[in-house]
Amino acid sequence: MRSIVACLTLGCAVHVGGCLLLVPRINYDLTASVAGVVGKADIHEVVEDYYADHHESFWRNFSNQRRQLLRVRLSTSRDLVVFANKKGVLIFVQWYFCGKPEQEVYLGQQSVFVAGEVVPSIPRRPSPVVADRLGRFSYDAVLYPRGWFMSETGKIEGKFDLQREPTDVCVQVRLVTKMGGYRTNVARIPAEAIAAALGIKVPSATAQPSGPQQ
Repeated sequence: MRSIVACLTLGCAVHVGGCLLLVPRINYDLTASVAGVVGKADIHEVVEDYYADHHESFWRNFSNQRRQLLRVRLSTSRDLVVFANKKGVLIFVQWYFCGKPEQEVYLGQQSVFVAGEVVPSIPRRPSPVVADRLGRFSYDAVLYPRGWFMSETGKIEGKFDLQREPTDVCVQVRLVTKMGGYRTNVARIPAEAIAAALGIKVPSATAQPSGPQQ
């Protein structure tokens, strides 16, 4: 949840100027796209045993009706794992509805995976990421088709369903330390791409970039 990252950077939430100093942006040209859906049968190849012990209630609350999650491919112009190892930081994915960046929402897994393993590894190991022909480095992340958004007090305020109401989702990678860390640019995943992966058709004019309503 975004609240985890928010807690780590609580000091900068009070003073905007301090936040900019504590969480500088790294120009790694983050992009994000939907690589398809994964269910219980094939999610192991993406995240290995990460979801192995998740109760059926998890799939009921966060997957689509076919018990599938969205596989998102993140890409950067430089290797984030090498950067994380060099700086001694962790890597977290921050998700939110593009039209409501201030809204606390449980949209997806915060970890980043390469070849099924969480990166960076603890204890640290050399980066497993391999550049493609364009010199881009890719990582897997998991986006939930269904879930809930929270109030400022941490209580469930409402639910969302991206299959019924596809919405533009924004994602940013945070490289977090107790004293702050680093952040990439924000990448947008269009509602149309989410709808296509979930097997539904939504005209561009009817997409809802502002996020779900109660």
